[in-house]
Parts: sequence; C-alpha cells; structure tokens
Amino acid sequence: MSIVINGGGMTGAILALMLSKLTKGDLEISLIEQHSPYCYDTKLSSNAYPPHVIALSRGAYFELIRINMAPILSSCSTIIKQVEVSEYHRLNKIFIDAQDYQLSELGYVIELNIFRKKLFDFLYNKSTVTVYCPATLKKIKREKKNNIIVLNNDHRIVSKLMVAADGADSTLAANCGMQWFRWNYQQIAVVSIITTEIPHFGRAFEKFTEYGPLAILPMANDFSFLIWCISDKQKKEVSTWNKDKFSQELQNVFGWKLGKILNIGKRYFYDLWLTRANSHISHRLALVGNAAQNLHPIAGQGFNLGLRDIVVLSKIVTQALYQNLDIGDYSVLNRYQNHRYLDQRRTIKITDGLVRLFSNHYLPCIIARNMGLFFVNYSAFLRRLLVSAILNWKTN
Repeated sequence: MSIVINGGGMTGAILALMLSKLTKGDLEISLIEQHSPYCYDTKLSSNAYPPHVIALSRGAYFELIRINMAPILSSCSTIIKQVEVSEYHRLNKIFIDAQDYQLSELGYVIELNIFRKKLFDFLYNKSTVTVYCPATLKKIKREKKNNIIVLNNDHRIVSKLMVAADGADSTLAANCGMQWFRWNYQQIAVVSIITTEIPHFGRAFEKFTEYGPLAILPMANDFSFLIWCISDKQKKEVSTWNKDKFSQELQNVFGWKLGKILNIGKRYFYDLWLTRANSHISHRLALVGNAAQNLHPIAGQGFNLGLRDIVVLSKIVTQALYQNLDIGDYSVLNRYQNHRYLDQRRTIKITDGLVRLFSNHYLPCIIARNMGLFFVNYSAFLRRLLVSAILNWKTN
C-alpha cells in the first residue's frame, strides 16, 4: 500500500519519518514539498530568511526521540529551564522552574530552518521514503479505491491515502473541497531575533500586554526569539519604527529581566487567525497539523497539537496496514478523526479563551485574570495542574 504526504515542513517530514519507522518498509511513502530546505545557508538564515522557532513540550520532545531523532534535535534545540508568566503593569507573576520538579528542562525551543534541513538529510537516506522536492501538485484524481496524483513534472503517483500537511492554506485540502472555520483575532505577531545584555540562561518569558501577549524564548548562542502580538491597528505605526525606537518600546513593555536590549534583527509581521477544518478527513484524505487547525501563539500549543495528530494517524495507519485493511478506507480515517476530536476542541478552547481573556479591558476580566495569576502562583495544587499541562503528552 502507499501513502502520499503533501507538505514537507516539520509536520509532513516527521509524519513520513514516523510512518517509516512503524511500518518498517511495508508502506510506500511519498513526500511532496514545494520549497527545498537547501536553498539557504543556515549560518545566514536569520538574516536572509524569516526566523521560525517552535516551543516543544517535554513530552513531545521525547516522542520524537523515540523515532531516532535525537541527533537532529540536539543540533537545533535550546532547553527551557524556567518560565515566567506576568501581566504588563501588574504585580502578580508565575515562576515555573524545572529544578522545583526534579527536571533538567521544561521544554525546548527548536530552530526550524536548521531542523528542516537536517531532517531532509535524514529522509533522503531512508529507502522507505521517496522525496519529491521541489515539486507541486498539478492534478488530483480521486477514485473509489485510489488517488492518482500528477506532479508538475508530470510524474504520476497512485496512493490509497493522501495526507494534507501543507499548512493553514492547504492546497491539497482546498482542492479536495475541504472547508474551514476562520476567526480573525485582529492581531499581528511581530517576530524577530534579539540579543540582550544579560544571557537568558534558558529562561522563557510570556507577558500579557494591553493588546496581546509578548513572548521571549531562549535560543542558541544567547540569542532570544521575540513574538510580540499587537493590534492590527498598530501595525502601520510599529512598522515605521527604526531599530532604536522599536528597541525602546520593547524595553518599556518587557522590562529589564534580560538587561538592555542590544540588537533587534529584521522584523516580520504575521496576521493572527484561528482556523479549524470542519472535518479532519474526506474521501481518502486526512488533514494534520496546521491544515487541520491553526492556533494563536499565546500558549505555544500549535505544533504540539499537530504533532499529536501525526502520532495518532501514524499508529492508526500502521494498525490498518498490518490488519490487511485499506489505509484510506473511511472506517480507518474515521477512527483518526474521532480520536483527535476532543484534544483538538479542548486545546482550541483553552488557547482561544486565553486570547479573549487577556485582550479584554473590562474591569471584571482584569480582576479575574489578576486573581488567577495570584492563586496559581501561591497554590501548590493549581501550580501542579499548570505544570502538568505544560509537561504532559496526551493524544486523546
């Protein structure tokens, strides 16, 4: 049997690798990706290409270790040892330190440009995965028992199952008639790489401001990754700030926990939306990662949620393969959808609720969130619940 994965970003490449390990060569795996990861020098990527990082939970990290990704991860990951959560102009703060729980880390920050190149190096050496890159879909024909995919170079692939792993604006899913619920948060994420006077020492920060969250994540060589969410009305003003002005405004909001902000890299602006596919599946098609749901970055849950899609789909496809079932049959895909429903809805509800709570200026909401921060900080039980949510790895 065969499977085609459209999208060779983190989600699609990891899915290909996980399926390769679980099925041990008994499943033909084709990975299609439009953009080659080798088109830039990784040493210059922070200047020439938009920087991309993800915060990976401790549980998710060790899930990847189980599929032999330790050498890849170690080359592009930075440990998060402590997390500080606070609100701008408010006194209450939450400190979560790995040492308090006899752990060496709470999570990891992964630099995606470097990770993706090394992952492709690994995939090209896997005889069970055929990588088509650079390549795009030219034509899709969905038959009762197969999918027929024609690439832009006219190469033809026949598969039992297609997987859309090509992001929030999935070309494959859209061409197959999939629809999404969309909500515009009317916020913009400003991202950049910054350097500071005081090393981060593995500390991550999330500060809730008047218009949205500000997160600073640790990176290698004492760089930090900035995600500053502002209202879309502010974009025009903020985009005109020079480095000195931007640095000054960031310093005023973030404070001096890392000393003086010494340098701001090139800034990139991204509109923030919540998108959720009306269904995870269609005829011989499954959606994973951002193709299935795309979240606000407020809690850093987007990729972790997508990785749980990958794990569940891999296991269900593998089980079907060894039970001599058609891996693209609706009954098989429906198991995947049913398994993912509660986790997806729960994670979206929590993330969306946080955005709305911390963007609300009504006095009762201000009082409620300050009381929440206070009680979590001083209640051992509530802190354990929060830490458990950060560390745990559940796929249902």
